[in-house]
Amino acid sequence: MPALREALRTAMERRALFTISDAALTALAADRALGPTSALAQAPDGKPIGEELVAFLETSARRLSSHATEQRQHTAVLLDAHLSAATDVLTHGCYTPTTGLRLNTLAASLSQTAAWHRFDLGHHTHASQYWIVGLHNAHAAGDHGMGAGLLGDLAYQAAWRNDQTTAAGISTTP
Repeated sequence: MPALREALRTAMERRALFTISDAALTALAADRALGPTSALAQAPDGKPIGEELVAFLETSARRLSSHATEQRQHTAVLLDAHLSAATDVLTHGCYTPTTGLRLNTLAASLSQTAAWHRFDLGHHTHASQYWIVGLHNAHAAGDHGMGAGLLGDLAYQAAWRNDQTTAAGISTTP
């Protein structure tokens, strides 16, 4: 899972565009719905992550996410930076399991917010990428509610794009 997270992060950083097939999206939904929550990864040689940094990221992410829709062109870069920081800490840091849960929950939430920003701007490929990254983080945190919400977002996007088959496939995954 860390390798997949890193690959998706690299793809987004390079602004690489890729599309996700209907079958792949539905399979991803099924995998996340049925699969067990994996253990959180920690870099054994990473630097310890302090409580203050995590609290700062959580607080500032909540503030950024609460800005009105018309401010999104100004906050998207900041949200991306917060998501990048959280992902970097998850990938290269050393933290307790509780902190890992908080960081994965934060990354899932930031991914969801960033996805909606992209959706509202009509950047649907990037929106899908962010929702999928968020889905992986929610799964790692064991946050089934967040995971269900992210799957709902992906289904809504598919319906919005008149892809009823994919929307139904995501929505009816056990």
